[in-house]
Amino acid sequence: MSLENANCWLNINKPIGFSSAKVVAIIKKLTKAKKVGHGGTLDPFASGVLPVALNKATKTSQNMMDAKKQYLFTITFGEFRDTDDCEGKVVKTSQNRASAWQIMQFLPEFIGKIKQQPSKFSALKINGKRAYQLARAGVDFVTSLREIEIFSLQMLSYSYDSAEFMVECSKGTYVRTLAYDLCTKLNVCGFVSQLTRTKVGDFLLIESITIDDLILLPQINTTLRSEFPFL
Repeated sequence: MSLENANCWLNINKPIGFSSAKVVAIIKKLTKAKKVGHGGTLDPFASGVLPVALNKATKTSQNMMDAKKQYLFTITFGEFRDTDDCEGKVVKTSQNRASAWQIMQFLPEFIGKIKQQPSKFSALKINGKRAYQLARAGVDFVTSLREIEIFSLQMLSYSYDSAEFMVECSKGTYVRTLAYDLCTKLNVCGFVSQLTRTKVGDFLLIESITIDDLILLPQINTTLRSEFPFL
């Protein structure tokens, strides 16, 4: 099966260190498809589900972007970083720690529709430019509050210096901001040290393929999504 003319979605497991745009460029080169797009940006430091559309399937990109997302993330305590993730510079440290019980008490406050102020190092566009580009250039600006929805938020594991969480959320949710806001409520410092997107709509991490697997796609038809009925 050739993907050059296929109208389908690929459930790609984006590796750490790759931007979403880079993954799209690689897939376009490998498949030779005329049009290639993705269903929602995933930060370079993050891994996990990145839905990639080929040809006519790109017409349904908005449907994928609007789908619910699920993330697995780890907060490492003790430092605030300017990017709210492991790639940033340390801007504050603290020996304060929250107990597992204290964390559990605050989680319900983040369930439902809430307001978030995206990080200056997010991919949010400000006057046509990415916020992180402006931030790294030293430009002073403020991101606007936006309403997002958290459908579920669970703590999966806890230790003195870190805790692991699972969140299911709406489009536009910034997990790094969620982690920062939680730490602020707890009066501790913390940043996202690991982030994996485990689900986008019906696309699951356990069913995803790697970029290397693309070479084998003609023999792995189950990794493809058939054409959407509303194309």
